[in-house]
Amino acid sequence: MELPLLTSTLHTQALTPCTPRRITLPTRAMNHNKSLLPTYNSTRRIPSSLPISVSPSPSPPPQLCLPAAAVPQHNVQAIRAPPREWPPIRYQTELSTTEAKQFISDGAPKFRGELREITNGPRGYYRLFAFAGEEWDEESDTAPFQSDSFCDMSSSPEGKQTDALERPAMAHAFGIYPGTLTLSYYVASFGSTLQGHEVAARGKVRKLTMLYVLDRLRILQVKGIEEDLVQLHMHLYDYLLHDTHRYDSQVHLDNQISDLVAALCRPSWVNFSSPENQTIARFLSDPNPGVANSFFHQLLLSIELYLRINARHQTNLAAKPLPDMPEKIRWDLMLAQRWLENVEVEAPKTVKDGKGKREQKSSVGFKFPHKKTQVEALRNFAWTLKWPNMHEVEYTLSEDEDPNELLEDRSINCMSWFTGLLLPGKSMPWILMNALTDCDPDVPETFHNLSQMTPNVGFQYRGHTYWSWECIVGKVLGAAAGVAQIAGWIGPCSASADLSRSEMAIINQMPPRGNKITPSNVRSMAQNSDPLGAYQTTYPVDDYVLLTPNTDDPVEDIRIERLNFSPAASSPKGVHRITENGHQAAEETPVLVFDASITFAITVEQRARSWKVSLRYDTPFIAAYPCQNGPHVLFCEYQHRVIYADKLVDIQNWGPSGGVEDSETEDEGGQLDNTATGVEEVLVVEAFGVPDNEVFVRAWCSFWGLPAITADVGETCMACAVREAYATLVSVVILTNRSSVAVDVEEVDRLMENL
Repeated sequence: MELPLLTSTLHTQALTPCTPRRITLPTRAMNHNKSLLPTYNSTRRIPSSLPISVSPSPSPPPQLCLPAAAVPQHNVQAIRAPPREWPPIRYQTELSTTEAKQFISDGAPKFRGELREITNGPRGYYRLFAFAGEEWDEESDTAPFQSDSFCDMSSSPEGKQTDALERPAMAHAFGIYPGTLTLSYYVASFGSTLQGHEVAARGKVRKLTMLYVLDRLRILQVKGIEEDLVQLHMHLYDYLLHDTHRYDSQVHLDNQISDLVAALCRPSWVNFSSPENQTIARFLSDPNPGVANSFFHQLLLSIELYLRINARHQTNLAAKPLPDMPEKIRWDLMLAQRWLENVEVEAPKTVKDGKGKREQKSSVGFKFPHKKTQVEALRNFAWTLKWPNMHEVEYTLSEDEDPNELLEDRSINCMSWFTGLLLPGKSMPWILMNALTDCDPDVPETFHNLSQMTPNVGFQYRGHTYWSWECIVGKVLGAAAGVAQIAGWIGPCSASADLSRSEMAIINQMPPRGNKITPSNVRSMAQNSDPLGAYQTTYPVDDYVLLTPNTDDPVEDIRIERLNFSPAASSPKGVHRITENGHQAAEETPVLVFDASITFAITVEQRARSWKVSLRYDTPFIAAYPCQNGPHVLFCEYQHRVIYADKLVDIQNWGPSGGVEDSETEDEGGQLDNTATGVEEVLVVEAFGVPDNEVFVRAWCSFWGLPAITADVGETCMACAVREAYATLVSVVILTNRSSVAVDVEEVDRLMENL
């Protein structure tokens, strides 16, 4: 049957203010053996309206030593926090500032925000950044890239997010749990998307032949630019640009740089900051010769500029900063850097035809020094996702030794991936998946040419489904057992009977209803989430409560029954896709738009039922930043409510209404600012036990459109997760113990699979 609360009219639930108290949680009866387990005392603040009894006894019961036969096979091992007392033995009433930092905030991450005004942009428009913890922390909320090749997804994979060219910085996109992102990426996504003013194009560019362009590219790769400044000046203005400094008595490197910047600002050049232009191989193999000639001309000017800027850093001009580069020019410089790192121009390739004669295969020859690395990265990507047709993919990858069957010649996406000529940003995950499907001869045609312009997409292939990291189905199913997240793709996930054996699906999803983060919220982030609370000369110990979640008694009656897809009412008759040549074409069999939902088996009021939860909103899930020396105490003004996962069926219309249009003002010169009060109370959901519990909670969040903080209590304590929710204006926290729950996942033997 359908879930009543998810299909009926929304009702606002009155919230009871939380007050600090010590409670004893009752043990949930799971089976006849469960009664042998002792109850577990936990210090937490819960409104009296919840179905949890309050006990006046603060002392914990004695621990029982149970025989092995008395403990159920599926019993979850509890996470035991390190010994900690509150209040501290020596301090029973108040703490000084130094003592408070030692006993309250030691090891607790600090959340702080930063604003950066847009370079050369209008006043009052900002990029938003957020930071958690310290630079020297051993743990992080960011998942490391599984291959060095994936690091090219970001322009600063090991640097600061403020230095990244792409926004938000892709180095901080993926959280440590599948289907999640990081605090930094979430906050940065609310920054302004405006670009600064462009430099007016001036000067004239000389016409060049392709022979000269390719020859100059070879020289720059082998020898670099001329060391003599006069020769460098003469070459630039004799061959590339018309000289506007012919009457100057001195030659200046800065003049050459400024002239190249102005020349590249011409609107006729390709703007590589646009997502549709970030598949570079499309320009290399365009059937129109004018497109390829124009690209190589722009590439040469970009490399000339890139090398001059690097040479300037080695001269006495390095102390004098250059003017801020326009956004478009910074992308041209990134293209030049990636080209010099991954591509070498060589003599045209020749191959033997059927009669044994050698004939020219292409007018331009390239050498790719990192091709083997790219092949291994693709292989690791496919194995991690447990690709069903892996033996065919391995066979295709092994064909690279045949000069007539080069991998980069299979398609535009294969050329992009195997050459390593990739720009930072969201385009790489799509190029990578397209390259994988192009190496599998059995995938249907609709799987080819996936585009970041349609991020809410996934597909079913031979008993598994795979989803983009920006698709709500992948975000929710990322919590399921055996699901991995790698390079922007989530899988293998559960199959669905509503899709054919090999079918692509676009998911109908709406923007989330959560609070919008504004510049004023970023400014006050540290203050609104401080472990000590508001500044005081002394800190009363009664203002803090020690939160210890009960992991001994998890919910064990929630299971995924079915993944459902039904054609959406707004599904178009024909869906257009981008062809390899960059043109739009209508597919003969268009990809349908589906409404997604998940049916769960759940026990409600001691009756087993099937509950269908619709995945309506594109809800983000934020991986909680790990803390040290926990569990920590929580300041009493951080209001929160703790419930079990199966009690979500009684919670309706939690958190903000989602409408911010009526409360927007202009923040210091133009950027819209939300003046809402923020989070009033955080709902903390205990999803301990089987992974399906967390899937259910994520699905519930998607139905109501509520972003959530996802925390593993083995890495992040409850108090720090609640503070991070206040820092990000998120009203839901999901607690799990995935690090201590053993889940049987079928491992793939790569050697046996290849037999």
